[in-house]
Amino acid sequence: MENKEVSTQVSDEELALLIEENKKRQEKENEGDGVRADYILLAKSGTKALKKSVPDLYIPDLKIGDFFLQKEKKVLGDEIKVVPLAFITLYNERENDTKDAKFFGVWNKTQADTFPLVADSYFNKQLPNGHILVPVNWVMIEVVGHPEIENAVIAYKATGSRIWRKWKEDAKNRSSSSATLVYTIKEMEVSNQDNSWTDIGFTYTESLLETDKALAVKCLKKSNALRKSYEEATLIGNRTIEASAPKAIANNREDLSDTEDSFDDTDF
Repeated sequence: MENKEVSTQVSDEELALLIEENKKRQEKENEGDGVRADYILLAKSGTKALKKSVPDLYIPDLKIGDFFLQKEKKVLGDEIKVVPLAFITLYNERENDTKDAKFFGVWNKTQADTFPLVADSYFNKQLPNGHILVPVNWVMIEVVGHPEIENAVIAYKATGSRIWRKWKEDAKNRSSSSATLVYTIKEMEVSNQDNSWTDIGFTYTESLLETDKALAVKCLKKSNALRKSYEEATLIGNRTIEASAPKAIANNREDLSDTEDSFDDTDF
């Protein structure tokens, strides 16, 4: 068989059409896989990444008050700038409502809303297999200066939902699109009548429409895609009860959004 050289004379228009078709097919291929979240975590006194006794998770340069990525063992410092791309609510499937209950996976809100509330709960959902769905509020963010972090997420649980709501409201009051706003996040102290603890706080910094229009375009495009997939329930694909069986635990990614957290269940 005669070998023929592939023509290098490919028009930009043809190339663009091929890329667009490939993109659509890849999106279809990935439907249901769910986003692979890069959790932005805050180092606290009980954080395992601070403990030499847990060598698989230990990060030598990490200090209390620093932000970090556990999987990459990457320290981001005690203050970072972020752009909130979307404020969304998802559900973590857990074996029960205790703090250290086994984690089985993440459910989208649309599917979770088809299940009834757990008895005596205002927000947890009851699955037929006995497990429960516990809401978690995400801020999906662009980390300014770190384009290598593709799917950055701050996960607020329990009383952290107060911060999530305040942040969402602050962004709404400042702009019709949160994806044009830059915030600085750092450790903040939170308290109620019984306890005090620390969580991820936010401070408004600037508008990208005034300081960096190129980054604004990037963030707006990313935000549009994320919000569309959330609305269509493809950001986190539908799950089945069978997929939540104990034997499937090894196939689910670890819930790396778990950090030292308060559990004031009345806060949702």
